[in-house]
Order: sequence, then structure tokens, then C-alpha cells
Amino acid sequence: MIRIKSLALALCMGLLFGGINVSLAQTGLIRGTISDAATGEALIQAAVIYGADGASQGVLTDFDGVFSIELTPGTYVLRVSYVGYEAMQKSVDVVANTTRQLNFKMHTLLLQEAMVVADIAIDRETPVAFSNIKPIQIQEELGSQPIPMLLNSTPGVYATEGGSSDGGPSITIRGFKQRNVSVLIDGIPVNDMENGGVYWNNWFGLDLVTQTMQVQRGLGASKLALPAIGGTVNIITVGIENKKKTSVKQELGSFGMMRTTLGHTSGRLDGGWGFTVAGSYKNSGGYSAQSYSKSWFYYGKVQKELGSHILSFTATGAPSQNAARGYKQRIGTHSVDYARGLFTGTDAEYEAMTQYSQAYDAIFNDGTLSLADEQAAFA
Repeated sequence: MIRIKSLALALCMGLLFGGINVSLAQTGLIRGTISDAATGEALIQAAVIYGADGASQGVLTDFDGVFSIELTPGTYVLRVSYVGYEAMQKSVDVVANTTRQLNFKMHTLLLQEAMVVADIAIDRETPVAFSNIKPIQIQEELGSQPIPMLLNSTPGVYATEGGSSDGGPSITIRGFKQRNVSVLIDGIPVNDMENGGVYWNNWFGLDLVTQTMQVQRGLGASKLALPAIGGTVNIITVGIENKKKTSVKQELGSFGMMRTTLGHTSGRLDGGWGFTVAGSYKNSGGYSAQSYSKSWFYYGKVQKELGSHILSFTATGAPSQNAARGYKQRIGTHSVDYARGLFTGTDAEYEAMTQYSQAYDAIFNDGTLSLADEQAAFA
């Protein structure tokens, strides 16, 4: 009796495990590759999800872009995703004891156009230290100074004309030099592309159409590749949102300095149009002889209101003519004998040339020549 029960138990266990082995064997295999549709390059670590929507079941491709999934018979939807590529999905029927080949060729995503945006920090909303310079402050404090000299009253900012050349003054913010400070006009960067500097003399006539200036101190987030390590200076000009206004400014200074500036903004015209123009002329005899300068500046902006947006076109230029006094000394200053040895004429001709040079120097340095005569002599 015991032998019969043992035999029956063994038979039942055999049937049970045999049934399990048979059921486990009822699977199919899905194999495939994932590659770039344009280049055919394999996409490594691409995700292949085969569960229901929202499920996290899936596999990743290997270094050859190959994946394989073993599934029970049925219909499945395989969803493939990879960073920078459009997601894809395909439906596949899994049959027991068979292998299905399923390949994916993915297309790259097209990037949207880049937009230049003028960012203005807002008090108690933007987490950055900043200062705003209002138009009334510009009128009262600027005078005939270059625009950046107005920033000396701003905390953490230092502007100086000391040692400046024709490029104009320079500013530092929190100790960072001009090349580490981003300067924008209506949100458009004006730093030099090579050294990061700013030629402030190119913007000397912008004061009459400046609405506000904002100085952001310290490193901040920006949508543009800017050298804004020390900070950012953003100059906002008047435009379609302002009232109609015309301004004329006449300045006189020492050493023959004279500047005439004209600015006009139309405000909002019929049809949502508006324009802003500015022009300036500056002339200076210079502190030193033979160091005169003549500079022109023009600025124009046309705007069109399109719903909640404003389309703006801007053109500007600043041609100039500058003279620098020569610093080279004559050969005779170092050696009279060597200088005379270079002359190939007669002694009488050399004496006549010497007398002419001495007489010319006397006339040139006695202050009787006008600025025009001095400029003509070195033209």
C-alpha cells in the first residue's frame, strides 16, 4: 500500500513539474537594433519600454545598439526613447518559441530658434543685487561726462577715465575689470568679441535717449554667452512705450571741447509704429598739442507693435578721427655727428635746412597757429 502511494505521489510530482517546464518554455524573443536614421550610428543605452503606458518595465541597448526581450505570447507595443531624438513606438506580436527582429531608426529633434531677450531685474522678485539709475539722475549728474562715469554713485562700481585712450573710460564691478563685466544696449551685448572690452566713446551720444540704466552686481544667470562674472550693465533706451519727446543738448568744455547732441522719440504712432533717433558731434583740441579728435555718433530704432510683442530694428555707428602726438625723438637729439653724417647735401644746404627747422619750431610752439593750421601741418 505504501509503495502504491509513493508511486502515485512521484507520478503527480512529475506531472506537476513537467507542466511547469512546459509552461515556462512558452515564450518568444524580440531582438533588434536602435540607430541614428541619418548616420546609421548605434545609439548606446537607448531605453526600450514594453509594459503598459506608464510602466517602467524595459531594457537598455548595449554598446552595439542591440536589445533583446523575452516575453510570453501576445501583442506588445515597444516604446523607444533617447536623449535628443524623437520618441518612437511599434507594435509587435510575440509567438512562442520564435524570435522576432524589430529595428528602430530614430530622428534627431530640431531645436527652436534662439531669441535675444533683455532681462531686467525686478525689486523683491529677482535674487540678485542691482541698482537702477533713473532719467532724472542722468540729467542732473551726467553733464559732459561719458556715460559710465555716472556709475560711480552705484555701490560696488568704480569708473575712471585715468589712463584711458580713444576707447573711453573703463569700469570695474566688485573688483572685476571691464572685460569681466557684460554691457548691453536694449539687451544686446556690445562687448568686444575678442577681449571683452567696451569702447564707451562709441556711445557718447546715447544719453538723450536713455530711459534707464540697471547695474546687476555679481555673477547671475543669463540666456546669452556673456562675460558677466563681475556684473552686468544694461542700458535701456526710450521707445514706443514713452511719450513723444525732442531733446537738444549743447556742451562746451576746456581745451576746445564742444559737443552737440540731438535726440527724438516719436512715442506710439498710428498702426502701432514708433521710432527713436539720436545724433551727436564732438570736437576737442586735446590737452596736449597735436592730440585733437573729432567724433560723430548716430543711433536709430524703429519699432512695430504686434499684439503683446514689439518688433524692434536698431542701427548705430560712431565714426571718429583722432590724432596722437608723436613721441619719437630726432636722431640729432642723440648724436649730432651721426645725424649730420646721414645728410648727403652740401654744408650750405645743411645750414639752410637747420635754420628752417628752427624757425618752424619757433612759430609752431609760440601759440600763434590756429588748430586748423596745426592739423594741416601734420596731415
